[in-house]
Amino acid sequence: MRILTNVSKAELDYLTTQPTAKKMIEKVKSEGIYIPEGDAQAAADFVAMRNQQKQEASLKISDEGMAALKKENEAKETKATSERKDSREEQIKEKIAELKKELAELNSKHPTDEKAKEALKQKENAIMQQIDALTMQLIQIQKHNSESNS
Repeated sequence: MRILTNVSKAELDYLTTQPTAKKMIEKVKSEGIYIPEGDAQAAADFVAMRNQQKQEASLKISDEGMAALKKENEAKETKATSERKDSREEQIKEKIAELKKELAELNSKHPTDEKAKEALKQKENAIMQQIDALTMQLIQIQKHNSESNS
């Protein structure tokens, strides 16, 4: 069996996209490591060599570097959480503005029929309740943000 090592992703993509396997076969024959069939010792030696290469290629980070990395990740997470809160606050403000606009449109209508007046009144009440609920959510978010910033 022949094993090809040290092939970059780009080179492998190039070799595997060829219409024939000619280039791949040539590379395996010229650069591949040959392990005879049934030779367990040679296979074990190859595996040991690959494991050693992987260990050498691993990255070792000092305690100070790891602490700095954790601190940086925490700062990024805090910033992302803050942005999500700001985003939610903006969404609530936009929804309140939409509901107020809809309420103003409803107030500009003057139905003459009693049923239509009652339906309009109910719709206005529902919109006012939605605005109140969103305003409460907005106040809670702002309160939470001010507490977490202090």
